[in-house]
Amino acid sequence: MWSITMQMMKKNVRMLIPAGIAVLIGTAFIAATLLFSNALDASMTETQTVLYGDANYAVTPAQNAPDSVYENTVGDFHIDRLEAVDGVEGARPNVEGPITYSSQDRHASGVVIATSRDAKLLPVSIVQGRAPKPDESEAFALPQRLASQWNLKVGDTMVVNSSANTDEAHPEGFAATIVGLTDDPHNAYGFYGGAAVASDGLLARLSGTTSFDEMSATELYLSIDNANATILGDAKATIIGDLPQGFRLLSRQQAADEAIKKMSSDGTDVTKQFLLAFGVLALVVAALVIANTFQVLVAQRRKTLALLRTIGATKRQLYISVLEEAAILGFVASALGVAAGIGLIAAVGASGVLASASMQIKIIIDWQVVVVPIVFGVLVTVLASLGAARSATSVTPLEAMRPLELTDQRKMKVGRAVIGLFALLVGMGLVGLSLWMQKDHGDSALLAAVGGCMFSFLGLALTAIFWMPWLMKGAGALVSLCGPSAKLADANIQKNPRRIAATGTALLIGVTLVSTIATGAASAKATMNQALDERYSVDVVAQGGNVPQQAADKAAKVKGVQNSLYAPTALATYETPDGKTMDTLVVGVPSAQILQSVMNIDLGTVDVDAGHALMPQYDAYDGKRLTFTDGRVSLMEQVVDANSEDGLMRNGNHADLSVTQRDFRRVTQTTPVVAFVNESMFADGTFQDSGHMLLLKLGGANVPLSQTFDDLTKVFEAYPNVQLGGPVAERQQWETMVNAMLMLLVALLAVAVIVAVIGVANTLSLSVIERTRESATLRAIGMTRGQLRSSLAIEAVLISVVSSVVGMVVGTLFGWLGINMVMSSIATVVYPVDWRTYGIILAIAIVCALVASVFPSRRAAKTPPVEALAEA
Repeated sequence: MWSITMQMMKKNVRMLIPAGIAVLIGTAFIAATLLFSNALDASMTETQTVLYGDANYAVTPAQNAPDSVYENTVGDFHIDRLEAVDGVEGARPNVEGPITYSSQDRHASGVVIATSRDAKLLPVSIVQGRAPKPDESEAFALPQRLASQWNLKVGDTMVVNSSANTDEAHPEGFAATIVGLTDDPHNAYGFYGGAAVASDGLLARLSGTTSFDEMSATELYLSIDNANATILGDAKATIIGDLPQGFRLLSRQQAADEAIKKMSSDGTDVTKQFLLAFGVLALVVAALVIANTFQVLVAQRRKTLALLRTIGATKRQLYISVLEEAAILGFVASALGVAAGIGLIAAVGASGVLASASMQIKIIIDWQVVVVPIVFGVLVTVLASLGAARSATSVTPLEAMRPLELTDQRKMKVGRAVIGLFALLVGMGLVGLSLWMQKDHGDSALLAAVGGCMFSFLGLALTAIFWMPWLMKGAGALVSLCGPSAKLADANIQKNPRRIAATGTALLIGVTLVSTIATGAASAKATMNQALDERYSVDVVAQGGNVPQQAADKAAKVKGVQNSLYAPTALATYETPDGKTMDTLVVGVPSAQILQSVMNIDLGTVDVDAGHALMPQYDAYDGKRLTFTDGRVSLMEQVVDANSEDGLMRNGNHADLSVTQRDFRRVTQTTPVVAFVNESMFADGTFQDSGHMLLLKLGGANVPLSQTFDDLTKVFEAYPNVQLGGPVAERQQWETMVNAMLMLLVALLAVAVIVAVIGVANTLSLSVIERTRESATLRAIGMTRGQLRSSLAIEAVLISVVSSVVGMVVGTLFGWLGINMVMSSIATVVYPVDWRTYGIILAIAIVCALVASVFPSRRAAKTPPVEALAEA
């Protein structure tokens, strides 16, 4: 039978192509998903460990470390001792601080980091000159962008200073030599426009400490030779034994995995869950399309199988032959699918579509990328062929030779209804269970949700033979008014519920997949936009010292600045319900409407008038939720004591205010809490303004972000104490990455549409085969070819509309459930209803149904009636 199987495959290659395409698409989807997941993991790992430079290990505080670890200094790490350990190639403590640059009456602010004996451990690149040596005096490397703006070069000298400088002999700062220029290719310090690198002594003087060893440090990055397992093991053991209490040694990958898990409150991997939720669901419905496709293949060769039975082939031989053919087809198509998936991801990487998101697509081919799609493709194809093989061998050869429509009019079985209803009940039960488990069992809840969707859809597919003809009966009543072809289409729909259920289910699968991904993508984008608005509430902030009104007016006129708010500020403290004292920056604003104009987050209905304060929901430093007794806060103003030579603070006025909380963040880097109050409280003396800050919202002009930020930097060049920063660059990076992921999902939509077209085309082909005698009879009594084509087209459209509407409803619910499972732990989920997208899906589904009916209707119309009756 093996040789006969191969001969049949060679003879009927054209028949195998549709099934092969369906398998290829499904496996390409899996391979592309796995590859993209690998690339995304690599990119996320790089993002989360960008400060490591080329270090492969890090010393960080343990998860349950005491608060005393945050008092650790550089000297507590005993870096010289660690670098002397055999196998340790270099070490760099993560130390940074503010810096102000001054040159020829120009000023700018930024961030400066500690250098290293090995420049490869730096998170920035030295693009010109060299990195300063740790023991070098007054040497530093300047960000290349600032050097270009000010026409500075290696060897030049400029004055650097810091607000933390306590050197009474040099209050104006220190003259330092530029020994190199830095670039920030990974946007590690995008908030500050890059980072300078300073020698240990210069960094200590800028921070106001007597030596570098006294500077605070809670992380240390190490480069350890991992070529020799013994040396590596001994080095790690020595390092761990020499660490201060409360610290641990992690590999770069371990640290990245932990950081990625922290993106979700329940410790789950959001990125993998996102791909899993849609990938698994898409693969399940793709498997059903493959099953329908193989049913057509076996149905088309029904007579061939019957002839083999008549010449002596046993049922078992035919059964195995069909399975062998399915296995071969599945393997070949799956292998091509893997190649197609790799090619797709390679094309995405080569196109540079994700370059603006600082994400490089790396083709990481592990065994799962190759094995999983092939195993899935072969397994699904073989399983899909079981029913078809069984139907071909369950009748006698004489019955198999008779017209299909005379032997396949089986009554709807009670068992099908029972199994379908049971699957629906199980599916809905699992969905309810997933929602109940969601808070405390993220991974298990996701699996329950995916299982619920699978069983629910399986129940819908099994019971389609009951509910789909009933739905189409109502639509057919209207369609039948359009002429003879429409009446015939309506009659055919009502005549054979099994055939209609098969055709409708094929399209239902495709539309459900499309709707699920479209709804999930829209919901994910809306949810991520809201999360970005919360986490990056203000685009750009200028503060430090006293921002002058003149500079604020100039900044407001910079091209690319949409709105601005110049506000007085004061320092205050308040006591939390648990007795902790919190530092607070009090900002005076004219009204809630004007504040809203510079905030990304929707503040909703809030009062910012006398007696009220608008405060965040979370502490900016530790992320803990802020609570207030009876919704009120008692702010104690902190003012400089005029009698203190050291500029110490003392208590000023006291204000008892009612509190409204909103989830805004990243307004300032100086205090964990910000309180917006009405500016009249500064005018009446309740608060004394200790300075001013400028809040800016960018947009409204087609200007590159970098140009707008450079123009703003030039505005504040003359004000050395003003620090300009903001999360807008980081926010744009995340937005670009989200949009890029959604672009990939749009590409998957196109794949899903192709799958739907193949499924509908194959089931319509089966319909034409079943109705060969009927079509021939209609042609014989006068029906024209055009009317026959129109009849099939109207039938396809009618099935398409009903199936698409049901598919959109089911897909929308699936999409909402998937997004709720994946993203509810990191943001407030948004459930949009995108009617425009639904309209497009419906239009595409109708067009696909019409396209799918072209070849079957041409076959039915071109075959002469006498020949068709003879074949039937």
